[in-house]
Amino acid sequence: MTRSIWLDAETSRPHEKHRHEVDVAIIGGGAVGASCAYALSKRGKKTVIAEGGTIASGASGRNGGFVLRGLQNYYNLAIKSYGRQIAREVYAFTDENQKMMVEFLEQTSTPFEPCGSYVLASSLEELDNLSESAALLNEDGFPTEYLKDDPLERDFYGALSNKSDIAIDPVKLVRALVERSQAEVLENEIVNRVQHENGKLLLHSTNRIIVCERAILAVNGYAPLFAASFLDKVLPTRGQIIVTKPLRERLVDRLCYANYGWEYFRQLPDNRLLVGGCRQHFLEQENGYADMVSRPVQTALENYMKDRFPEIAGVRIDCRFSGVMGFTVDGLPLVGEMSKHPGLFYAVGFNGHGFSYAMNIAKLLVRMALDNAKPGVFDAERSLSPQLAKAGEKGP
Repeated sequence: MTRSIWLDAETSRPHEKHRHEVDVAIIGGGAVGASCAYALSKRGKKTVIAEGGTIASGASGRNGGFVLRGLQNYYNLAIKSYGRQIAREVYAFTDENQKMMVEFLEQTSTPFEPCGSYVLASSLEELDNLSESAALLNEDGFPTEYLKDDPLERDFYGALSNKSDIAIDPVKLVRALVERSQAEVLENEIVNRVQHENGKLLLHSTNRIIVCERAILAVNGYAPLFAASFLDKVLPTRGQIIVTKPLRERLVDRLCYANYGWEYFRQLPDNRLLVGGCRQHFLEQENGYADMVSRPVQTALENYMKDRFPEIAGVRIDCRFSGVMGFTVDGLPLVGEMSKHPGLFYAVGFNGHGFSYAMNIAKLLVRMALDNAKPGVFDAERSLSPQLAKAGEKGP
């Protein structure tokens, strides 16, 4: 959310704000911010989370609850875009993230489903990409099963089976991370200005001045509202979802990701069917920060559900919602340190796969903030090839 000069003048008078001193401040209370707080708790740091809304109220609480191993693109296409070494490194990064997440979920008794996933081919061309990807994944040590027939018998051409993928309740996971971190949470506190004083960072939020040694920005698609330097690097894009009333039977027992990720669906523990995506024909209309559902995408979602699940025709829709994702030029997250604000580190632009990176990217951010580690393959200063997909044109 932006702030006008008039509103800023009303809330930025230092003598009227409470000064809040901590070791590390985290801007953003979603999956990455909560994971950073949890990682920092293991280092004994006094931490505060400043969240503009409430915990997990952004995209982290407005998604399908998929934790998929891998990249935005299929593995063979990622190798063509980035080269095999980078593709393998990023895939291994998400594999490690998944293991970290499962360990945390089990230790904290936070509910999740170790159900695995199907990546479903909606065309013969896509099936060829899945076949090639499966061979490459298995060569690189990531066990994957290629299915040349449709495992759901719903007019798909075949699939990949990834047994390690998990389904989560994203809000419960984020809240569990925050609770275990014991970080102080400041909700409805929008950080709108950064200053420096005696070697420390001063973060001006709605009602406070947070004084800290280091800070972490974890606002994903909202990064351009925080700093203009992100305007040409992160594209905010709305994703939409529908959820039915509980069905009488189980129709799907795995996470399902189809048509290069443009459509995805799962059945929740209470038998409600969740269907998301279908924005590929409305790309320009779905860019931006509006928290709303649109008739064209919602109609497309309902039609997709009717086509793939004709036996539930007429079922009532229980919930409709949207969430703002952040897409980057080359499909990989951006990790770095703000050049104008030394000591302020960031990780943004997760291309619709935030939970596939969250805990491991938080581990990296904390090592950068405290140990001078380098961002590696996610370095925001990397050159972005113009031949790669434009932001928002690929992904769920």
